[in-house]
Amino acid sequence: MQRVVSLLSLTVALSACGAMGEFFPDFNASTGGRTNAQPKTFETQMAPSGSTFSGSVRPETLVECRGHVLAPAMGMVFVLAGDQPPSRGQYLREESLTPPYRVLPPGAAGTMDFVPSRLNVDLDRDNRIINLRCG
Repeated sequence: MQRVVSLLSLTVALSACGAMGEFFPDFNASTGGRTNAQPKTFETQMAPSGSTFSGSVRPETLVECRGHVLAPAMGMVFVLAGDQPPSRGQYLREESLTPPYRVLPPGAAGTMDFVPSRLNVDLDRDNRIINLRCG
C-alpha cells in the first residue's frame, strides 16, 4: 500500500512539470505571471512641452538598486533636499531615497564607475524624473 501511495505522489508531482521539466512553465516573472504578455512598463504621462522623457522604465531592471518601487514616479517633479515642494501636482522628495543614489540634472556628467546598487535619477530642466537606472 505504501508503495502505491509513493508512486501516486510521484505521478502527481511529475504531472505539475511542463514540457521542459519545469514547475509552472507558463509563469513569467518579468510579466508578473501573465503569459503571452509584454513586460509591465511605467511610462511618463505628464510630458510638458519641450521635455525629453525617455519613455518607459521596466521595474524588473531596477531591483538591484531598489529603484523598482520608484517606477511609478516617472514624470513627477523631483524635490531636492531642502527645497520647497510644488504647490500642486505629484512630487518625490530627495529625502525619500535610500543611499546609494545620485541625481543627474540635464547636462550633468556622471562618473564612469559602475555601482550596481546605486540608483541614478535623471531629471529634465523642469526637475521632472525622466529616467531611472542602476549603475
